[in-house]
Amino acid sequence: MRYNLGKLYRIFVSGAQQLSKSTLTDLAIKALKPGDTEYWKACGNSLYVRVRPDGGKAWYVRRLHRGKLTARKVGDYPRMPLRDARLEVDNALAPGQVKVGALGAILNEWYASKIEPKYRRPKHIRQYLDRLPPALQNTPLSQVTLRDVFQYLKTYARPDPKHKKRGGPVAANRMLAILKLALNWTVVAGYLRENPLKELTPKFIGGKESIGDRVLTDAEMKKLWHADNGHTALHRFLLLTGQRIGEAQHATWAQIDLKANRWTIPAENSKNKKTHWVALSPAAKAIIEAQPKDRATVFGLTSDTAVQASLRRWCERENIDPAFTPHDLRRTFANRCNEIGIGMHVVEKILNHSLQGVLAVYNKAEYAEAREAAMTTWANALAKIVEDAS
Repeated sequence: MRYNLGKLYRIFVSGAQQLSKSTLTDLAIKALKPGDTEYWKACGNSLYVRVRPDGGKAWYVRRLHRGKLTARKVGDYPRMPLRDARLEVDNALAPGQVKVGALGAILNEWYASKIEPKYRRPKHIRQYLDRLPPALQNTPLSQVTLRDVFQYLKTYARPDPKHKKRGGPVAANRMLAILKLALNWTVVAGYLRENPLKELTPKFIGGKESIGDRVLTDAEMKKLWHADNGHTALHRFLLLTGQRIGEAQHATWAQIDLKANRWTIPAENSKNKKTHWVALSPAAKAIIEAQPKDRATVFGLTSDTAVQASLRRWCERENIDPAFTPHDLRRTFANRCNEIGIGMHVVEKILNHSLQGVLAVYNKAEYAEAREAAMTTWANALAKIVEDAS
């Protein structure tokens, strides 16, 4: 008598899974002890928990595919509880796919119709959507509850030591804002009658955030000015001009007029979608002239997040606490210009900020000469700081 070994194997595994599904609980999984070697524990419906010798536990879907046993990781325990792991198995699809009518599918529709065509940097929204766990993405939109999202965001608010860029209170607040915005759209689009997250605020997720107030000290400016971290020229240029990092990184040689000592930021690169010109002091002009002319962008285009990460690591190496970001260089520029007597309205023009109140209605002056003089005044003051500060 001949046996179909593959069929017998599937029958055996299926029986073991069904037996284990009714007995394994979160408490039982928590109680699993590590052994000398890793081992697998069946949890039913092709779901297994893998227990490593160091005590780490992770969820896997194990299935036969074309005669071979495959294993696909779906999450780590206890970050992903048993309930979510089982839901992930039930909704298991090809990587990157979600069920029609599920939260992930609706978010993709919202992104394609409202974010991608209108946002200058839609990838910042996309990266948050991609971080949503598969279990939540494949939950039918009508079944998404406040409790499910709340529990996920509270977990997301705790930084993952293995992925420093992912998670944390601020990131959780950003995720909440994106989800609320998207679900508001589902109400307008007729998918939902009410946004289940409308009452949820950052207070209950990542906590209240304070307005950024980091300004570099003289010693910090001197240390950064003389650093050799791969982005020194860009950091110096940001300190001298006070412009946004994204605008500086997208600066091309065609935007630089060295004869007129001006850099023109086109509307598509500026935050307020208005063309803006920046007066170049002799020090800023010298930095530009020193850059290689054989590349399309003046400073060599890299992502702003890469520069932020590099600066964060540099602050850690130099024991600078709290660390500062490229945007803090812009804030430092504004504060220091005001401190040395440059008029606030001139600084606002340099920063490409819109004037407020009556000034916004009646004051249309460009303050060209004042802006040019201010940049030279600040460059001279900064030169003394980076030379003399201890």
